[in-house]
Amino acid sequence: MGSICTACDHRSVRSEGRCERCLGTTASATFGPHGTVWAATTVHLRVGERTPPFVLAYVDLDDGPRILATVNSSEEPVLGARVRISGDRDGDVLVEESR
Repeated sequence: MGSICTACDHRSVRSEGRCERCLGTTASATFGPHGTVWAATTVHLRVGERTPPFVLAYVDLDDGPRILATVNSSEEPVLGARVRISGDRDGDVLVEESR
């Protein structure tokens, strides 16, 4: 869920009435569920209630914004890998590699 600017076509996961880029009017939009991994890393430190290690990835959603997601695997996906949103965990978007 997010928004698309009606003036500049900027896509965002935020659902605000004004575009964060040009301040134009936005419309509600739904993105996903598929995308491409832009970057990924394994986190080896405890963050909140998360037990390390866990994998995070920036994903460019098809027709949508870039999001930070938790990878539903202990292995980092290859850059450029195709992934899909597989759900959420504690408010974080989960992705897994598309097969």
